[in-house]
Amino acid sequence: MSDRSTRPGSADCLDNLLNFGISRRALLGGVVAAATAAAAGGCAPQQQLAAAPRPAPTQAQARRKLIRAGIIYTADASDRVLPGGWILVEGDQIAAIGGKDAPEPKADQIIDASRYMVLPGMINAHWHECFVAPDDETPDDRTMKTSAYSKGGDIESLGTLFTFVATIQDVLPFEEALPIARWSMWTQLRSGTTTLGDIGSANSPEGMAQAALDLGMRIRMSRWSGDIVMPNSSSVFHRFADAEKDATAWVKLMDRWGQHPSGLVRCMPGVMGSFCSSDEQLKLLREVATKYDSPYCAHLGSLRNEAEANRRIFGISGIERFEKFGLLTDKLLSVHTAWASEDEYKLLLKRRVNIVHSPAHYGQLGEHTVATGQIGRYLRDGGVVASSTDGNIWYIGGMPEAMRAAHLGHNEALNDIFACPPLAALRTGTRHGATALGWDDKIGSLEIGKQADIVIVDIDDFRYATSNHPLRTFLVCGSSKDVRTVIVAGRVVVEEGRSTTMDEEAMLKDLRKAVVAARARFKPPG
Repeated sequence: MSDRSTRPGSADCLDNLLNFGISRRALLGGVVAAATAAAAGGCAPQQQLAAAPRPAPTQAQARRKLIRAGIIYTADASDRVLPGGWILVEGDQIAAIGGKDAPEPKADQIIDASRYMVLPGMINAHWHECFVAPDDETPDDRTMKTSAYSKGGDIESLGTLFTFVATIQDVLPFEEALPIARWSMWTQLRSGTTTLGDIGSANSPEGMAQAALDLGMRIRMSRWSGDIVMPNSSSVFHRFADAEKDATAWVKLMDRWGQHPSGLVRCMPGVMGSFCSSDEQLKLLREVATKYDSPYCAHLGSLRNEAEANRRIFGISGIERFEKFGLLTDKLLSVHTAWASEDEYKLLLKRRVNIVHSPAHYGQLGEHTVATGQIGRYLRDGGVVASSTDGNIWYIGGMPEAMRAAHLGHNEALNDIFACPPLAALRTGTRHGATALGWDDKIGSLEIGKQADIVIVDIDDFRYATSNHPLRTFLVCGSSKDVRTVIVAGRVVVEEGRSTTMDEEAMLKDLRKAVVAARARFKPPG
């Protein structure tokens, strides 16, 4: 397929990009300003960060912890529920689990969660760190405009937006990337997310990896990758990046962070979507994923207009293109996949593709996904469906809110209370997320031998006083703020809602300094 080397983007296209809080002038000037800063040696002067991570306890200091629970939801293959149960944590692993009638083992420390609900660490399998983007929002609705995701999706506008965002990861200096990543990732950890699946961010992988280590949470990182933009009224795409360069960056990322000795950081290659990638890039994605035996990610079948745009330029839909290049497998983390034909739907199910969606986020951008009923049907038909938050330029909620939207949204869309009952909703935020990220051998459920990633939720108030199903009540009436304690690999990293590894006020102070410096460089002159 031939292509043009001209730069994509028109005035009409750019006017629709305000869903990220990016002004038209900033979008036009941002790439040039960022490239200029990088060419000049880069970056703002080294900043002295106020926040410094507290050292992790050594292995010799680790103790046997016994968690006495009011009720445990294991999210294991049997969906075991243990009222009055307990969990023994030894080092970084779960050593034993018992019900209320099982004798408690000896422990060096007892965590009294007898008035609390205990869940597996929540897994946010589709997330973008974008807190660096300018925020033009006002306290009323005056700044709201039609999102490029609305009305089937403005494919050209979205592609042009993604060209801008893709530049940030390579020019944002570490001293700004780290404090921005720390704060945005902290908001997820505070909400009970122990593991993030980064599908590409407006931040550097180095900054996010270090932030995960500082906070004591897990991340599987990717890059914001794509090499083309599909015009809305042409059969010829615009090329804006070098697919080989993206592939080289994936390899470097995998070699540097793919199997980090901390056990907290992993990586995966990925592209932003079928409408952002040439055939050449899809072939390279398959090659790199195969080389490292890694999961890989893409937004696929996520917009009503996506299939038509692919057919206009490549002759087949995006899902068909992924099948053509051997990318429809059980290692694919496929995001927002709600717009498949019936034959494509059956193929996705047959290939055991992992679908990840963000039901609490769609209404904010005017996307049309849950209402198609396809994702809820996929879950009901035995497919892996993981809930997630997606990302934006401000905090948009955590996994409790995402699981609530999955529980209520799929039940309503399919007119069936069993489409996504409470235990299934919990699976979408825990075990299914681990499967999608290729991490289910270690995390995603409370089972002997798995990592001790545990969330303790406060259920001791009026909302639960007459409830016989605390998980259901939590999904319907609870929130991220109800999370009290978060444990990752046996280490308490959030206690009574406060970080045990970082100073929250200092992190916020660092964030505010970093975004001011970074946003100044992404503004056009004058």
